[in-house]
Amino acid sequence: MDINSIISTTNDYLWLIAFVFVISFGLIFTAKLKGIQFRDIPYSFRKTFSDIKDGEDKKTLSSFEAFCVSMGSRIGAGNIAGIALAIVVGGPGAVFWMWVFAIIGCASAFIEAILSQIYKEKKSDGGFHGGLAYYTTKGLGNKRLGFLMAGLTFLMYFIGFMGVQACTITSTFQGALSFEGNKLFIAVVIALVFALIIHGGQKRVARISARVVPLMAVAWILFALILIVVNYQNIPSAFAMIFEYAFSAPALIGGGIGTVILTGMRRGIYSNEAGLGTISNMSGTADTTHPVKQGYMQMVGVLIDTLIVCTCSALIILTYGSFESILGIGFDDAQLIQVIASETLFGDLAPWIIFIFMLFFAFTCLISDYNVSETSMRFISDNQRMIKALRIIAPAIVFICCLVATKSMFAISDVIMGIIALCNIPIMFKLSGRAMEAYRDYRQQRSDGIEEPVFHKSALSDTTGVTEWDD
Repeated sequence: MDINSIISTTNDYLWLIAFVFVISFGLIFTAKLKGIQFRDIPYSFRKTFSDIKDGEDKKTLSSFEAFCVSMGSRIGAGNIAGIALAIVVGGPGAVFWMWVFAIIGCASAFIEAILSQIYKEKKSDGGFHGGLAYYTTKGLGNKRLGFLMAGLTFLMYFIGFMGVQACTITSTFQGALSFEGNKLFIAVVIALVFALIIHGGQKRVARISARVVPLMAVAWILFALILIVVNYQNIPSAFAMIFEYAFSAPALIGGGIGTVILTGMRRGIYSNEAGLGTISNMSGTADTTHPVKQGYMQMVGVLIDTLIVCTCSALIILTYGSFESILGIGFDDAQLIQVIASETLFGDLAPWIIFIFMLFFAFTCLISDYNVSETSMRFISDNQRMIKALRIIAPAIVFICCLVATKSMFAISDVIMGIIALCNIPIMFKLSGRAMEAYRDYRQQRSDGIEEPVFHKSALSDTTGVTEWDD
């Protein structure tokens, strides 16, 4: 058995267990929050986009900056290359299960963002840091487990997520030029530009994300709508395929309904990260008035990422024609969309347009992923020499990953992602009482007529480990 077969088998068994955890605890959190992802959608969007100015502090991030960094991490290769892979491997029905897991995952994202804010910590760089490792250590009082979570998060972002973004940029560049030899050239360019940006620190990453991510997300949606409208006659059949194959796997993919569900789950969670505890690292960076505010924002991030951006990518593919014709193109990454866009409307320009989108999406995602890697490393050791060494090693890792096949990098990421999900969800459940107390405090202040609730740690029944909030 070769290494790819071992990784594939490990993924299948690991995600069968993760499926039970993600669904069951996601439903529990949804019940605890009384269906917040349905009830408070208008308020969530209004709160997210009501204050979009940059933070005045040069070292800390505003709520919106932290939100944009998290969206920079979400909207990347998973929204284009990941969707192509999901449809080719799991069939059109995988899109349906991406929707399901995103909606359920909103409640998990809400809880973990609040926990990240409650247990955040200010480091030597002057900024706030938080996330899975922080709420594990400070909330549970388990330092060893916290170090383990920091290590897993570091591997997830530094190798898995950063690797997928890097190799996807390379793949779409090859699709634009149709020439294998350019792989080395683009790897060098990406690594050099990446090195220049990350040496600017967390605040520079946030400023870039806050300006680029919203514009590129809107541009991608408009681009997708153009292609979908051109093939408007296939829109009904596209949705028909999604719902038909959600419960009966197409024979062409060589698997059963389990393949469809697990593929949708893996690709959906890879894209929106709900329930992994990883995106909470960005939530913890915000200098905000109340932890729940960041919870609402991260819930919106899940919905935008999966229900809007990922769906647009899926419909570009599924309005092309039958599932057989889609498989006949012969690609399972972003090059699939390059070919479809080329044949649908844009001709020879299409591969370059997709490459430009992937370049911006994957690059903002790449630098956001590095930001989380550095946060995890600062948890393990806030030594400046180690951070400087990390900023030297990271471009080398990016260079190497540019030369790896996209499908292989996705598989490696899935293994680490499954392990983190299995660890994070029980930890989050254990601490969810604190998150619920913060949520009740927020709702009480709103019912008292306070437009911008302010959090005090005295709202919690147990303030152990809470260091960055006043009494």
